[in-house]
Amino acid sequence: MRKTLCFVLALLMALAVVGCTPAPAEPTKAPESTADATAPDNSGADAQQPEEQVLRIAGESWQITKLFIEEAAAAFEADHPGVKVEVQTYADPTVVSNYAIDWSSGSTPVDIVIIDGAQFAQQFVAKDLIYDFEKDLNFFADYDASKFVPSALEMSRIGDDLYVIPLISEVTVINLNTKMFRDAGLVDADGNVLVPKTWEEFHDYAQKLTVKDENGVVKQQGAVIQWNKDCHGTMLGVLQAVHGSIYGEDGVSISFDNDEFRKVFEIWKAGVADGSFSIETFADTEAGRNGYKAGNVAMLIESSGRWVEGGNEFGFENVSVCALPDGKGTAGYVNGVLIPKASECSDLAMQFIKEQLLGEMAQTSTLNLYGKLPVITEYFDMATAADWANIKESMDGACTYPAYQDSSKFMDELRTIVQEGLVSSDPVDATIQQLEDMIAGLRK
Repeated sequence: MRKTLCFVLALLMALAVVGCTPAPAEPTKAPESTADATAPDNSGADAQQPEEQVLRIAGESWQITKLFIEEAAAAFEADHPGVKVEVQTYADPTVVSNYAIDWSSGSTPVDIVIIDGAQFAQQFVAKDLIYDFEKDLNFFADYDASKFVPSALEMSRIGDDLYVIPLISEVTVINLNTKMFRDAGLVDADGNVLVPKTWEEFHDYAQKLTVKDENGVVKQQGAVIQWNKDCHGTMLGVLQAVHGSIYGEDGVSISFDNDEFRKVFEIWKAGVADGSFSIETFADTEAGRNGYKAGNVAMLIESSGRWVEGGNEFGFENVSVCALPDGKGTAGYVNGVLIPKASECSDLAMQFIKEQLLGEMAQTSTLNLYGKLPVITEYFDMATAADWANIKESMDGACTYPAYQDSSKFMDELRTIVQEGLVSSDPVDATIQQLEDMIAGLRK
């Protein structure tokens, strides 16, 4: 049952307050009233103002910064006198599960939680601890669902249910250093950079863009592919791009057992062997990102925001973005928000989400300053960098990560199998079979 907004007079209802966590208010003079002519004249008596409503929102530190949560809180407070928005941070996605302890007892230290992917909501769904935005909160009664980029909403669902409202989306793409392409002569007759359309082209360009000194030390890396923390994002994005689906015949189990992906893995092994594809990400998740921002990497397969980071470092005239080879789509996920049923501020929380987190300031700022993709179509069209159009079609065909019960096991074991397969002398079929066997054993 939806909880009502908490906006009541302190003192008169001090023992029956229902709503958000109250903050103390300074006493003030009560206004004169003519509502009851027989009531005694208390115009000079001290009385308290209505209690301040407090809305609490929590996220990781990078989310607070890059989603402009502090700015959104200040704007909401300015628009709604009497409301205080408290911003909290938590360490990393793994600690989100700790909220279940309070929520199970009917209490909560927060009213809105930002999560790093809809899969992190799954743990609360089974225990009935969070609201379904459609069935419980009727979120779209006064908000047009068609405003959302369709894939963003789909990435937010668990089955057919919407327990998460997306704020930004992240998709796997190729981030380009266009200056390196021009210097290597990888341009067409009009001087436009030749983006790789196939994996054969990707490998060919990576070889031409890799520069070594007289001792064989790589000074400029042709390509870096994220094969560590977000290896699953890389694998699923590439699988969707080349095969058009990440699933096998049952429509539930991820499957890499197809000719298209087998060919990709062959090319990956060849690129690793000749040094045009770096394996630095095996040991350091941030190796590709840092190298790209330093201007030492020509092509980086990772999150779509990296080219914006590079542009901020050495100029947007030297960077761009393009879709993964074969272009049937990509894979991605959303950062979004959930509301615990233990919160007594669900209406106020939804108002904050609609007015601020899905508003123009937050959505366009995160896009143009940090390269985080907005989830509202009209704001995507307000991008200051025209290059975003390069991945629009790929985004429309994007899939999201399955919310398996064994998602963590899938991510960990996938990374190990892929890294070992890339440097092993074993045939590609052996790696594919390991992946299939691992997936078959997952709780889905």
